[in-house]
Amino acid sequence: MSDVVTMMCLTTKQKFDVTNPTVIVLKNGRYAYREECPWKGKNGKTLYAFKFCSHKAYLDYTHNEPENTEEYTHRTPPGSPDTE
Repeated sequence: MSDVVTMMCLTTKQKFDVTNPTVIVLKNGRYAYREECPWKGKNGKTLYAFKFCSHKAYLDYTHNEPENTEEYTHRTPPGSPDTE
């Protein structure tokens, strides 16, 4: 199954199509597509595009590629109110 998703690089504001994008679980529990943008940022920095997706898309992705699942985690600085 080849899913084509149109994503937008938020830095360059340009759209691009991705076939079978990577699906990740964000720290807040939502699912999102995450792909590298075809353009580079300042000083050659790699840019990434994110787009929310459904739980079904996540299940389809993990069923097809179980070893490539990853969780995108945001580190909370020490001393912040979210730290337990």
